[in-house]
Amino acid sequence: MYNDNVEKLKNILKTQRYYGSIGALMGWDVWQGQPVESRSYMQEISGFLVRESIAKLTCDESKYLVEYFKNYDVDSIEDIYQKRAIKKFIKQFDRITKVPVDLQVEIRNATQQAQLVWEEAYKNSDYELFKPYMYKNFELKTREAEYIDNSKNPFEVLSDSFDEGIDVENVATLFTELKTAIIPLIKEIADTGLDYEINELAASYDKNLSSKVMLDILKKVGYNTNRSIWGEKMHPVTTGVGPRDARITTNFRNFEGAMFSFLHEMGHGIYNYSANEKAIEYSMWGGIGGAVHESQSRFYEIIVGRSNEFWKYFYPLLQENIKEFRNINFDTYYKAINNVKPTIKRLDADELTYNLHPIIRFEIEKDYYDGKVKIEEIREAWNEKYKEYLGITPKNDGEGVLQDVHWAMGYVGYFQSYTLGNLYDGQFLNSMIKEHPNTYIEIKNGNFSLVNNWLHDNIHQFGTLYTPSELIKKVTGEELKSKYYIDYLKNKFNNLYGIK
Repeated sequence: MYNDNVEKLKNILKTQRYYGSIGALMGWDVWQGQPVESRSYMQEISGFLVRESIAKLTCDESKYLVEYFKNYDVDSIEDIYQKRAIKKFIKQFDRITKVPVDLQVEIRNATQQAQLVWEEAYKNSDYELFKPYMYKNFELKTREAEYIDNSKNPFEVLSDSFDEGIDVENVATLFTELKTAIIPLIKEIADTGLDYEINELAASYDKNLSSKVMLDILKKVGYNTNRSIWGEKMHPVTTGVGPRDARITTNFRNFEGAMFSFLHEMGHGIYNYSANEKAIEYSMWGGIGGAVHESQSRFYEIIVGRSNEFWKYFYPLLQENIKEFRNINFDTYYKAINNVKPTIKRLDADELTYNLHPIIRFEIEKDYYDGKVKIEEIREAWNEKYKEYLGITPKNDGEGVLQDVHWAMGYVGYFQSYTLGNLYDGQFLNSMIKEHPNTYIEIKNGNFSLVNNWLHDNIHQFGTLYTPSELIKKVTGEELKSKYYIDYLKNKFNNLYGIK
C-alpha cells in the first residue's frame, strides 16, 4: 500500500507542476508582449487553471493521501526524496485548503491587473495611479495569510511562502548586523574622495553585438542554451517553465545593467534547470525559492562576475568586440564595475550599497504588518529611509516607491530574499574556498568547472529537497551568519579603496 500511495502522490505532484508550467508560460507571454485586447481572456484562463489546480490538489484522493501519510511515521522513511515530497505535499495541502478558492483566483487576477497598471504608473512616475492596486494586493495577501495561520503575524506567514522556515525577527537581527558594518564602510569610502566611475559602463551599444558578446561570456561560464532561451524586458526576470527549461530576460538600457543582469538571471536559470533525476521524479526541480535562489543568481553576478579574476579572463574578449573599451585599461575597468556610490535604484546599485535597498523594503513591509506604517505612508517611509541609510532622496515615484514590480506581482514578504541571498553567498564562498583554495585562480584561467561543479554538487542538483536552514547547515556546517559576508565585503572594498 505504501508504494502505491507514493506513486499516487508523485502523480499529483507532477500534475501540480504541469499547472505551474502552463502558468509560467502565460507569465512569460505577458512579459514578452501579449496583445492588450487578449488580456481579459488570458485572465479567464488563469482563473480556470487556478481552480483546476486547487481541485486536483484537494480532491478525495489527495485528502486520503494526506490522512494516510499524517498517520505514517514519515521520519522513518529512508528515501530522503520521498520523505521531503510527503512533508511538502502535506504542508501544501494544508495551506491551499485553508485559503478559499475564490480568494486564490482573486489574488491571481488582481496581481495580473496590478502588473499592467504598475508598468503604466512606473513610466509616468505616478504612485497615485498604482496605490489602489497596491492597497488591494496587500489586503488580499493579508487575508490569505490569516486563513493560513491567524496565530502568527501575516508578514511571518507571507515571508515563509518564499523563504521556508524563516524567522523574521532573526532576519531583522542579521540585517542590523549587516547595516552596522556596511553603513560606516560606505562613509569611509566616500571620505576617500575616490570615484572610479567611467561613462562607458553607463552607455548602451549595438544591441545585436552586445547580446552576442554577453551570451558568448555566459556560454563560456557554463550557461546551457539547450535548456534556456532569453528575451528582453524592462525589469529582468527568470521564468522556470520546466525541469530543463528556464527563460531569462535582460534589458539593454546600458552596458553594465545588461551584462550583470544577464549573469544574474543566468544564475537563476542554471539553478532552475539543474536538478537531478530523482528531484525531477518527485517534482522538486527548480530550486529553493527566495533567498537561496537569489544567492545563486548573485553568486554568478557578483561573487564570480565582479571579481578581478573573472575579468582578467574576459576583458580581452570585451575589448576585442566593443571598441569603446579598447582605450580603457583593465584596472580602470575593474574599479569602475566595483565603484561604490549610493544610487536611488536597486537595480543600479553597486555590490556594497545594494544590500540596503532590500533591507529598506523589508523594514517597510515589517513596519506595515507591525502597524507602524500604512499604505498611504509607504512613499514617505521609503524616502525617509533612503535619506537615512544612503543619503539620497528620490526625485519622483519612478525613482522611488514604484521602481520594483514585486508588490504588483503580489510578492509581499519577498524582498529580504535578496540581501539574505548575499549572506548565503558569503557563507557558501567561505566553504568553497576552504575546499578549493585555488577557486579564483581557476576562474582567472577561464576554468569555471570548479565553481559550477561545487554549486551543482552541493546545491543545484537537489532542487527543493532541503529547506533553506537544512541546506546551509548541510553545505557549510553552520546556521546562517552575517560574519562571512561582512568579512568578504570588508576585504574586497578595503583593498579596492586603500582603507586600512
